[in-house]
Amino acid sequence: MKMGHLYSVSDKALFDALNNSKLTNQEIIDIFFSRGILISKETKRKDLALYFSRLTHGYHDFEFLSEILGSYSRKEKSTSCDIPSTVKKEDVVQAAHELCKKINSEGNTADTNILPNGDIEVVVKYQKLNLDKSELRQTVNKEATLIIEPNKTGFTLRTPLNEDVNVWKEELLQKIQEETDGEIEFTEISLEHISDHKLRTEFFIELIKKIGSYDLVDVTDAYVYHPKESPSADPDFDSDDEDDEEVDFGVHISKASLKGEGVLQSEELHSLYAKGFYIWKIIWRCKEPTVGSDQIELEAQFAEPESCTEFSYIAKGFYKYKNQGIYSKNRTPLSYSAEKDLLQKLENKARETIREISQKATEKENEED
Repeated sequence: MKMGHLYSVSDKALFDALNNSKLTNQEIIDIFFSRGILISKETKRKDLALYFSRLTHGYHDFEFLSEILGSYSRKEKSTSCDIPSTVKKEDVVQAAHELCKKINSEGNTADTNILPNGDIEVVVKYQKLNLDKSELRQTVNKEATLIIEPNKTGFTLRTPLNEDVNVWKEELLQKIQEETDGEIEFTEISLEHISDHKLRTEFFIELIKKIGSYDLVDVTDAYVYHPKESPSADPDFDSDDEDDEEVDFGVHISKASLKGEGVLQSEELHSLYAKGFYIWKIIWRCKEPTVGSDQIELEAQFAEPESCTEFSYIAKGFYKYKNQGIYSKNRTPLSYSAEKDLLQKLENKARETIREISQKATEKENEED
């Protein structure tokens, strides 16, 4: 019994668990020894699994096996928002402590750390269930870190992009608001206010040209989107038109992706631009201009392509330089400090590009007026 609930894993689930290759021979010896049973290394695993699955078992058996067999989440994309300088650091720290208390009360584990460089971290360890997997493999162990970095204009809140963290992010911002006098405006990287498909594409083109000292090498993946316009958006549309009895079953392609080399220069991509498509996600490689520099692979996207909101990004890793024009085929993860520095530069470039694109959009509107 655990937390007031009764649960019993099926015999079939236990049998499959002990046959899983993730479970080592020593771990099988340990789980039998916990029952006072000694086993031989010569005994076939299938026979051991069949015998153990017939025994009476409880929650601790489930906990032991699920911790071993449970999957671990992949590295997630990051997203960020700006907190203005009107907010005091002590208010941010207090809000972080309050958030941790709430998360801990819900059965997860959260802690606040203040790093030597002044960053404030909220580290959350939690579990998710994936019901598509077998009983003892349904638990997904996850860890999320919400980082609040001081900067010249206030703070930057950087978080992983997923539904759970989004809830904690909103709660943290709400608690910061409660701790601060006056209304606070939290700003995120977004193109929601720009509807021109050409300018939305231009945002990504300008973004990837140069990130700090890293120059663009090539774009390997480009994902484009074409929202379907509602009939009411058509100036010739008349809702009272009685002659409009036929239904239009025309084809509308909303998403497309191109992969390869020199994707941005391809005729296929430019033909999609002409039809109203715009880039919403892109993967590219960049490098420093010095000889022998490794190639770094980055990805940036708007998680909501139609509104161009929830901007997120990730440093996927680097391809090590081997010889002139030759790089390793396998990607290597960046160090924590190198990744953090690169993501900060990417965020700054994204905000700078947003300002430039917004100014162009304003000038275009003024010309049309």
